[in-house]
Amino acid sequence: MKKFILFGAGNYGKMALNYYGAENVECFADNNPMKVGQFIQEKPVISFQEMKKIAGDFQIVISSNSANSMAKQLEENGICTYLFYSPASQSLTACIRDYLNANHITGIALYGVDIYTKTIIELIQKLGFGSQLKYLAAPEAEAGGKVLSYPVRTLSADNPDVDCFIVSSAANHVALYAQLRHKYRDYQILNPFRQKAYYNTDEIVFQQSSEQGSTEEQWNQTVENDRTKETVRAYVEAVKDHVPLFEFVEIETINRCNGVCSFCPVNKKDDPRIEAKMSWELFKEIIGQLEALDYSGELALFSNNEPFLDERIIELHQYAREHLPKARMHLFTNGTLLTIPKFEALIPYLDELIIDNYQQDLQLIRPSREIKEYVEAHPELRKKVTIVLRQPHEVLTSRGGDAPNRKVLVSYDEETCALPFQQLIIRPDGKVSLCCNDPLGRNTLGDLTKQSLLDVWYGPQFQMVRKCLAEGRKNWNHCKYCDTFYIY
Repeated sequence: MKKFILFGAGNYGKMALNYYGAENVECFADNNPMKVGQFIQEKPVISFQEMKKIAGDFQIVISSNSANSMAKQLEENGICTYLFYSPASQSLTACIRDYLNANHITGIALYGVDIYTKTIIELIQKLGFGSQLKYLAAPEAEAGGKVLSYPVRTLSADNPDVDCFIVSSAANHVALYAQLRHKYRDYQILNPFRQKAYYNTDEIVFQQSSEQGSTEEQWNQTVENDRTKETVRAYVEAVKDHVPLFEFVEIETINRCNGVCSFCPVNKKDDPRIEAKMSWELFKEIIGQLEALDYSGELALFSNNEPFLDERIIELHQYAREHLPKARMHLFTNGTLLTIPKFEALIPYLDELIIDNYQQDLQLIRPSREIKEYVEAHPELRKKVTIVLRQPHEVLTSRGGDAPNRKVLVSYDEETCALPFQQLIIRPDGKVSLCCNDPLGRNTLGDLTKQSLLDVWYGPQFQMVRKCLAEGRKNWNHCKYCDTFYIY
């Protein structure tokens, strides 16, 4: 069997290395020149041109969320035989099977056409639902022709002749899902590519393969090459005229951190905020409003803080879980205040716990070692807990110019942002920030001590931000130098 070359040396690549086995992988390849020459778990990263010379001797695997553009690149260079890996690859079968078995489906349409589409069709047929699959749909520019004998048509029909849509394209799947939700809100819709876990890995300790310890030049080069910008543009275009309900809520119950990370505007040395803790009354009011909305999105009881500085944090999670059983609750912590008793008390309420283990030499701190040993003894928790090796002096996002260790700022004037269309960030005093990259609260878009969640979300301040950002980051002062491109 030929060994694999993993085309894509980011987090997907590291997961692919674990999936295929290091003994079966020759090396990584990447388009980013800053990554070429590096090593990931002793596997070298080579350039695309180097890979092209030896491609015939290896099996090429695309291991990136930019799979479509990279497949096109391979084919344009004469490499027409390749595989593709995504964290979704391992869960597509279970996701689609469980959904179709749990719901009474009489007719299925797929939406979106790319290299994943044939896999989705074959999977549906294998699961015994082939007779229910009626047709494929695609945006107008992509419609026409057939895929495995199924016609590809547009979504223009008012009567779709099916009762279930499944997103079948990994490219811009968030935008495709949003389009379906808007057009067919009374129909069943599944996006099997939506990976809710931050770290879809069985590894307890995970070291990110991106630019840890990098220079600002390297960071800026990485952002320049980041294809996520294209996905963000497609999503904003899909939702700007019909904004969906928020899908991600952060509630910062105390605005303090005990970390000294040089990339963070609110590390304990630089934090200018007046100390504040959310009242129980306000917390219960917010949870109550989410309960009334039957909220099933992401919920995090932290934002730009260390959540265990709030001695009520376990009790707060218990209350939120009891009232929001459908929500997906996760928590980030630096782990310094975490003990085994606290861990045991908290973990039943969480879907995912991420411990950012900050140590410049990437060694586990004592609480992280204890949690690692505990999870090793309780393997049922492996999917819930990830300890991420981090450095406190990394170069990361500019936070719109607020990051203390960033000096070389790049303007992304014409780019847009998905966060104001997805994310609600609530400070301890009930005020709502622009986004998670506004830790100092420079922008206040509402006040939940005076307004409801829906009044804030669909209110004039949010509407103004969305209108400005849809036309480019240059239109909102705090966003002009923000280099975060993220979409849920």
